[in-house]
Amino acid sequence: MKTIHINNNRGLKRFVFPDNQPHVVIQDINKDDEVTVICSITDSTVLLQVLQTANAIENVNAKKTNLIIPYLMGARYDRLMLPGDSFDLKVIADLINNMQFDKVYLYDVHSEVSLELIHNSVNITNEALVKSYTKENAILICPDKGAAKKNSSYAGWNRNLVETIYCNKSRDLNNGRISLQVIEPEKCTNRNCVIIDDLCDGGGTFLAIAQQVKPAHLTLIVTHGIFSKGFAELEKSFHQVIVSDSYQQKYNSPIVQVIPFKTTF
Repeated sequence: MKTIHINNNRGLKRFVFPDNQPHVVIQDINKDDEVTVICSITDSTVLLQVLQTANAIENVNAKKTNLIIPYLMGARYDRLMLPGDSFDLKVIADLINNMQFDKVYLYDVHSEVSLELIHNSVNITNEALVKSYTKENAILICPDKGAAKKNSSYAGWNRNLVETIYCNKSRDLNNGRISLQVIEPEKCTNRNCVIIDDLCDGGGTFLAIAQQVKPAHLTLIVTHGIFSKGFAELEKSFHQVIVSDSYQQKYNSPIVQVIPFKTTF
């Protein structure tokens, strides 16, 4: 099995022409080789480079065996939300399907919609991140309905999680503002608490939770860390942030622990 890791420039060369056209040249891939491609799709240029890589594999008559996507751009936009919307996940899924890999592996994907739209796709769970949490006798804080679907798995993976509390959350799609209420916040007082979710963008959801509880220790576990507003506010409320390296970013904060995503399984 040959491996091409696009983000790490392993197995290929990438460059951009003066008119901003990206281009790839794959290396050491021969006829009938079975090829695995790894790529966190973090922006439209990288998406195009995945498509170009698949094309280059075809051009040497090799076999497109596995496509591993640690971060899937568009996964959050998994439905039509406003009149006139583009269905972003559907657009990206169609492009992935056109590449015709035998298997597509997605890491802790945002919703089941991605698995429905992307052919031959398999979800890789965030089990390694959850198991890395070591505080004992902890309360799991569930931020929304989507996260609640995974709670039983979390408790099975980590026996430190002994109790769960929930939140009521809604978002105004017109302006993005969040309304969130922690149910039974008093249970968190002077306890170890952990919030687990698939993604952190600006962190507004998690900061809203932190403002309503008074734990002894508060941890945030997210698989995909964008952290578009940095860590200044998060560091005021959280003792620890556990995140994977799926988004291909370096995090400059003393509270961050990075758990590398393993691409061999």
